[in-house]
Amino acid sequence: MRKGALVARSHVLIAVLVLVAACSSPAATPETSSRPAPATATPVPTVEPTLAPDAPCKDCWPLSGKPLKLGAVDKRALLVKIDNVPLARPHYGITQADMVFEILVEGLATRLAVVFHSQDPQTIGNIRSARLADRSLTPMVRGALVYSGTSAYEMPLIQGDAANGRYVDLSADYTSGYYRVTFRPGPYNMFTSAAAMRQAIAAHGADTPQQIPPWGFLAAADHVSTIAGMTGGVAATELTIPYREDISLVKYQYDPQTRTYARSQNNAGKSVRDIDAANNQPIAAANVVIVHTEIWEVPQIVDAAGSHAHDMRLTGTGSATIFRDGLRQEATWSRATDTDAFTFKNSAGEKILFDQGQTWVHVVPNDWEIASN
Repeated sequence: MRKGALVARSHVLIAVLVLVAACSSPAATPETSSRPAPATATPVPTVEPTLAPDAPCKDCWPLSGKPLKLGAVDKRALLVKIDNVPLARPHYGITQADMVFEILVEGLATRLAVVFHSQDPQTIGNIRSARLADRSLTPMVRGALVYSGTSAYEMPLIQGDAANGRYVDLSADYTSGYYRVTFRPGPYNMFTSAAAMRQAIAAHGADTPQQIPPWGFLAAADHVSTIAGMTGGVAATELTIPYREDISLVKYQYDPQTRTYARSQNNAGKSVRDIDAANNQPIAAANVVIVHTEIWEVPQIVDAAGSHAHDMRLTGTGSATIFRDGLRQEATWSRATDTDAFTFKNSAGEKILFDQGQTWVHVVPNDWEIASN
């Protein structure tokens, strides 16, 4: 072959290869060069649901309704027995309680079952003995029972409850963390702290997460007074609970500015405002609850004066009276078992929700009249 023909054929081959390379290059492909850039998705704004004014709170402490914020909501509650005779007043640590139950005992005096959950006081006192009603209240709050001892009749019952996992038994008879103060005579001088009792719970291996049934509290602190079961309630800014007039009669006075009820008790027949000696703060209840039920004497438990202890029905149903936001509402209470919370409904069947804050629950006989005006 001639040299000129070979060169010409080589030039043609090179041109073909260049053309093939150009056609196969992505940069030269019309599809590739004209393809639009992928669209950026527009973010959808997250809208937090708005609760109705009469809706129960969420993310709140189950026994006070206060906003949860930071806190171990799954810790055990402490149900502490605190004496309530004049020699035992003023109480220590009580303004930090979520709930307080006032229960009739021997001689128609009263004793307090004070529930600490959202707050842990440094000083709690004075501590006294347990009563039969505590066997029903302590499981309700998934609690530890803090007390100075009890009768020979009740002690094996409490120990049996604890052995069956119903609650933690922290009797001072066999639990460390209690002490006696010198500024009060015995037996009104036994004190403890929440920290000491939580150490005792841990020593029992009982500091496991607990789910406490909530009582139902309003989500908004500022609200119309007639919502959430209080429709039809009547104005009642003063009320009296007719315990023993000499040492125990209780009065509450509603303050519309703070939406709380100032509490007073009789001492030597005269009304005295209740305060917390640990911080000098007056006791102010956000809600006052009256539970009417059957209460009877227990022949097996008799004090030195010959007075019998009391037991009472705390499950089933019965009548109740709720004081909230300066209103009085007649209601019914219901509670299926000792591990359930109390539920309250008005005559229309609407559930009554409570104001955020401390609730005082008074368990009284069915025939007692609660005066208010």
